[in-house]
Amino acid sequence: MCKLHAPWGDASGFTLIELMIVVSVMGLLAAIAVPNFIKFSDNAREARVKSTCHTVQLAAENFATQNDGVYPLNLLSVSNFGETMVDLLPGGVLMENAWTEVRSEPRDGAPAQAGEVGFVSIVNGGIITGYSVDGYGKSAIVLTVKNGV
Repeated sequence: MCKLHAPWGDASGFTLIELMIVVSVMGLLAAIAVPNFIKFSDNAREARVKSTCHTVQLAAENFATQNDGVYPLNLLSVSNFGETMVDLLPGGVLMENAWTEVRSEPRDGAPAQAGEVGFVSIVNGGIITGYSVDGYGKSAIVLTVKNGV
């Protein structure tokens, strides 16, 4: 003789309450982790902007070394060796914007949007005496590198 069992009698598994508790804990952990991840991601991008600023600074100093101590007026100024500032960047190409990931940096003039790096010559009495490299982070300038007065 065969006994009939209720379909839920000996079944093993999780109850609805247990599943709800697990989902709630996972939601709480996500609510804590996601803002921290976004913050760390923004900090990493701002660090890339600062790194780009230093690379542009090195290119400007290299340009001046090749050009008898004269800094470039803009990114397309040509040194005595026939090189522009862009030619002196790694690989001879523009660098990546940390936010858009498009090769568009540096730019002539002051930066205005996230990830931009701007190059501005300092001119006194018609003579180029230095430069300023500014890096724009998520919402403000995060680094300014200057040489000359």
